[in-house]
Amino acid sequence: MIVRCGRCGLGFDVAGPGRVTCPSCGVVNEVKATRPVVAAPPPMPLVPDSPSPRVSCPDCAFSFIVGAVDIAPCPNCGNTVTVAYESEGEA
Repeated sequence: MIVRCGRCGLGFDVAGPGRVTCPSCGVVNEVKATRPVVAAPPPMPLVPDSPSPRVSCPDCAFSFIVGAVDIAPCPNCGNTVTVAYESEGEA
């Protein structure tokens, strides 16, 4: 394992816990046993209540997803696109 000297800051390799002398400045450092690192489980992704609407630009036909907006600029050509939302029950 690599430790850093408490006096001069040099990083050097040691075999394990115990008292070790810094090869640069000679100070004795106490190296303690380390606990194994346990990785936390990845966070669950947020799932939206409803899928985001997909719109198509009337000028260039580029299809893209938008959020909860009434008007969105087309990322392909910059044209203003009106977002139409479907009511519940419509297919």
